[in-house]
Amino acid sequence: MNADSARNTLDRGVHRRAVESAVWAMPAVNFELMREVLAGGESNTFVYWSRLLDWRNQTLTPNPDLIYYMAFFDTHDGPVVVEIPAESEDQALNGTLCNLWQVPLADVGHFGVDQGKGAKYLILPPGWDAAVPDGYIALPSETYRSYALLRSVLSEGTQRALDRGLELCRRIRVYPLAQATNPPQTRARDLADELVDTTIPYDIRFYRLLHRIIQDEPWLARDRVFAEILAGIGIEKGKDFDPTPQRIAVLEEAIAEAHEWVRATYQESFEPFFADSQWFFPASQDFIEAQRDGFDAHDQLYPYTSRGVVYHMAFIGLKHLGVGQFYLVNLRDKDGSRFNSAETYRMPVPAGVPVSQYWSVTMYDAETHGFIRGNTKYSVSSQTPGLTINDDGTVDVYFGPQALPGHEANFIETGNSAGFELMFRFYGVGPDVLSKRWSLRDAERIDNRNRVV
Repeated sequence: MNADSARNTLDRGVHRRAVESAVWAMPAVNFELMREVLAGGESNTFVYWSRLLDWRNQTLTPNPDLIYYMAFFDTHDGPVVVEIPAESEDQALNGTLCNLWQVPLADVGHFGVDQGKGAKYLILPPGWDAAVPDGYIALPSETYRSYALLRSVLSEGTQRALDRGLELCRRIRVYPLAQATNPPQTRARDLADELVDTTIPYDIRFYRLLHRIIQDEPWLARDRVFAEILAGIGIEKGKDFDPTPQRIAVLEEAIAEAHEWVRATYQESFEPFFADSQWFFPASQDFIEAQRDGFDAHDQLYPYTSRGVVYHMAFIGLKHLGVGQFYLVNLRDKDGSRFNSAETYRMPVPAGVPVSQYWSVTMYDAETHGFIRGNTKYSVSSQTPGLTINDDGTVDVYFGPQALPGHEANFIETGNSAGFELMFRFYGVGPDVLSKRWSLRDAERIDNRNRVV
């Protein structure tokens, strides 16, 4: 083997390891990107949106129908307290605290451990074995960094409900346990007018973010094999990551392939949730169970590929999926064709959606999994002002390049996009969702006279 052939063989080995590393690292890079972009790399500070989200929030599949409060925690210097306030009338908080790998530590708020009564949660650093003071709900974490996504669920689509939701969020507090006797004021920054983009970067930035994570976090037992795999692409604990232009080219080809892999899995690998339907839940049952139990309880399978698929298009984990929230995704119309932004579609939502809070269907750009840039409307929900409800209780939701006259409240325009995807949210999930006694119907292509074509 000559020198050129040997170099080519080595580059192919780096490529393979870089592809596998990217799929494995997706949730952690997803986290680190959000921490960098949303919080400016700061810890123990809240960021929030004082208005309903618009297209300037380019996070992955965000929810435009409630208030987002987020914080990123760091326990390198000791445990951190997260105070969740008690709900009052017309207020509800659905939230989850997750570690860096987006493994849920606990659901909090209305459907969480405190059941809306409020509590002090104490996030413990890896290996913490000191006594936990009375009055705290201890949450051991296998990573130093963690975060919260707290959703203030509105009782209706009004300014009053928005103000009530913000009042609840402003009572959330975070501070080090060491300062619990005299807690400092919680810092919070409003991002309502800022353009923030945390869609996954499929270039060398991905590996730079991964290198930063490896420097700051302990290796978990289940991931030790990746220490050698990452070393093979130039990422090692305690060492700089300074790839040559040739290595950057190899890594960028690899991250592009990893993207193609998770994207193809997302588009082609999931079974319909309902019989004869295009709606699906974008994760395997193995992943759902493993994430719920912290992965280590499942020693027969480590479903990091399914995990990578989830976190290339979404963020946060749920300790108890199907209680506070449940989600379904759709990429195709009733005939099995991908949604085309140049076409117009009608989707009937059957009567009696089994939810105690609200339901919604949201449109995202199929390329980025974020809001379509420049749009002003992103969803139709049970709380949409002026929503048209049919005599039989069903609701027709429309998607297309231009709203049909008389159906504006029920219409989401496709804007500046080539294709789109849909997410249906159930908040306050009723038993008929997971039992499938109630089911969603698919969207059909229609003409400008509202006739199926």
